[in-house]
Amino acid sequence: MTVAEYMELNGGHLSFQRISEPRTKHTKLRIVVNKSDNPTDLLIFPHPDSKVETYQIDFENYASYSVTYEVFTRCEYGEWVGDAARIHDQSDYLKTIKETSLLPSEGLTHYSLICFEHVVDIISAFEPVITRIDSNSIK
Repeated sequence: MTVAEYMELNGGHLSFQRISEPRTKHTKLRIVVNKSDNPTDLLIFPHPDSKVETYQIDFENYASYSVTYEVFTRCEYGEWVGDAARIHDQSDYLKTIKETSLLPSEGLTHYSLICFEHVVDIISAFEPVITRIDSNSIK
């Protein structure tokens, strides 16, 4: 999937399932989220009546990532597009990474996933690769 397809994660509710660093040739960061039009389905998952789609989001590499429990987040200032899946043009997090790291700041993008109970932020120069996976694989 492309960034445009990443943006298609909008229009529903997300729940954070897991994050890992597989360290394979093409994936250094992997995030798994569930998506549903009904937030109750996310709460009762893995109940067989829940209508949930599961997505694996892989980044070839990343500069930084953060997972914050939602009650400890503050309103992010800056500019972004999207709702549950955001791409930020400007953000405090992106500014901090650019100012405090030795990374070249050109080409870095701030992606965020606004999930039920979690906010996942990723700074990367690579677009995510998104794959719909079997929900049973994460139960």
